[in-house]
Amino acid sequence: MNRPRRCAAGAGTRALLVCVWLLLPAGAAGAAEELQTVTVRPGDTLWSMADTYLKDPTRWGEFLKYNTLASPDPSIALPGMSLKVPVRLVKEQYRAAKLVYYLKDVLFRRSGSSDWLAVTSRMDLYNNDALRTKEDSRADVKFYTGELLVLYANSIAVLRPPNRKNTDVELMSGEVRGQRSRVITASARITPKTSDTEYGARLKEDLTTLVQVYKGRADIEAHGKTVEVPEGFGTEVKMDLPPSAPVELPALFEFNSAPRTKLAAGAPPLGAGGTAALDAKNSVRLSSAPAPSAGDKDLAGAPAPGDMNDKRLAAGGLPSIISSGDPVQGYHIQLARNSDFTGMVLNKTFDVLEKIDLNALVPPGEYWLRTAQVDLLGFEGKFDAPRRVKVAGTKAD
Repeated sequence: MNRPRRCAAGAGTRALLVCVWLLLPAGAAGAAEELQTVTVRPGDTLWSMADTYLKDPTRWGEFLKYNTLASPDPSIALPGMSLKVPVRLVKEQYRAAKLVYYLKDVLFRRSGSSDWLAVTSRMDLYNNDALRTKEDSRADVKFYTGELLVLYANSIAVLRPPNRKNTDVELMSGEVRGQRSRVITASARITPKTSDTEYGARLKEDLTTLVQVYKGRADIEAHGKTVEVPEGFGTEVKMDLPPSAPVELPALFEFNSAPRTKLAAGAPPLGAGGTAALDAKNSVRLSSAPAPSAGDKDLAGAPAPGDMNDKRLAAGGLPSIISSGDPVQGYHIQLARNSDFTGMVLNKTFDVLEKIDLNALVPPGEYWLRTAQVDLLGFEGKFDAPRRVKVAGTKAD
């Protein structure tokens, strides 16, 4: 509610300025303040929120300025809610990143959630949130500390996972292009060495990491060894092996000629090409982004079942009958003698690269089988519809 404000006539220039300020609507003086949302968890108080998120924990009163709370007492537990606070007061490690540009089908998943939702323009992304780009899609992210990242098509990345020190992005699948961003994959850690370092990284299906450095230098670390890759060079890091010696680009032919998004030497600057261009001060000028598509509501659901009726399972035959367009890290497989699965003979989660041979795991006979996917972020989906299968078997009773 705005209260009447009075101004004295003929009070001079200084009084006139004060009068103009008083006539502004309530809150207008702080209209330019950039705010960030932080989440209250069970048991949190204003004191604990300030201690966790703010550079100066004594400034818990800032939460009262920008939020409507039932009580100003900083020791009382808050209900589950979101609080706004000026970004400038938030510790750097808790500052949100900004989605500065996206193209076509881009989804996000909040930390602790199992649902993928469609992104929105200029949305905030927080620690341990995940981004996913689908076919012909792209997402450009800028961290408040200045690091920039482009996530290319068919990729999944987790932003600043809390269990990974000195990491901006954990690339779970696909391809990224980074500027000063510290990236880890299943097989490597990439650390820029100069303020202008720019590089591309791709994670192959066998978890090999390919890195190309376009500008500056980057350290590539794996299996206890660190290799410095200079501008114009690249390296390959296979799972459980140290990085290869740097080779001059474009020697990594498979990377350069990848059919998805090329990351070849001489590629345009990060964010260019009519998207989020960088000016001399490294600030982002956002062009108009296309409207987001509807979120895929079924990504956490069951995989499409294969046709298993009247099919004998040959050795290693199971992966061929599990079909899905979504990247996964494993399968949870249950095999039972009855359709209600009260008498299970197999209940095991397999890595996606692991050979699954039911014939070697259970005695021959007829069973009921159901499977659930475990995605790259560790979330398990729903089981598909049970199917009867006949196992030839190599395992004796």
